[in-house]
Amino acid sequence: MAEVILFGGTTEGREIAELLKAENISSLACVATEYGESLCPAGGSLAVNCGRLGEGEIAALINEHQPKCVIDATHPYAFGVSENISLACSKTKAKYVRVLREACSGDGCAEFDSLEELVDWLKTTPGIVFSTLGVKEASLFASVPDFENRVWLRILPSAEGLSSCIGLGFPPKHIICMQGPFSEEMNRAMLSFTKANILVTKESGPAGGFPEKLSAAKAMGVTVAVLRRKEESGVSLEEVKKMIKERKL
Repeated sequence: MAEVILFGGTTEGREIAELLKAENISSLACVATEYGESLCPAGGSLAVNCGRLGEGEIAALINEHQPKCVIDATHPYAFGVSENISLACSKTKAKYVRVLREACSGDGCAEFDSLEELVDWLKTTPGIVFSTLGVKEASLFASVPDFENRVWLRILPSAEGLSSCIGLGFPPKHIICMQGPFSEEMNRAMLSFTKANILVTKESGPAGGFPEKLSAAKAMGVTVAVLRRKEESGVSLEEVKKMIKERKL
């Protein structure tokens, strides 16, 4: 039985998983993909569950383990996943802790509240597009006129993700499969190589390399289009780490 159930294949999720293991707290880390599983430090007091879970499956997992706490360290843009975790905790009366990623200012960027708004803007704005949003958002970019030539994708290095993007019609030469976050120099090199005029990104905070993306785009004279975060309530990574060390879960 797990004292803590942790959700998140994010940077924060991996740090929390490492701490739970170091503190010898019986824990179950839940990640969505095999790639996320490969980065999670399984062993000792930490077990890993791989696979996408719906609300009912999460509730069943909570009922099985009866944890003291459920930690949601999923990506700040994984809105549906966080909602499912929160609802499952509410129904099972489990303690729910949402980890909030540190935010950064997007001053000088073109900002959008939805991906649909951002893509509509791209349809009427000329230039080569370099998207760092990932695989899930790729289908909407396929609606941009001449996307095969205009749009470049940077995604996580998984066979599933690459196959999905190719299936949408993106040429393999326009798909960069790499694990971030990236330095300013690496971002600049990619923007230069793709001859991008527009960088599309999420406000992923320092943990997601957002400042390095902005500085690289500024240096290259590239317009930045940002998908805004939704407002959430929760605690910081450092607060969660303190809770774990002091056993206040």
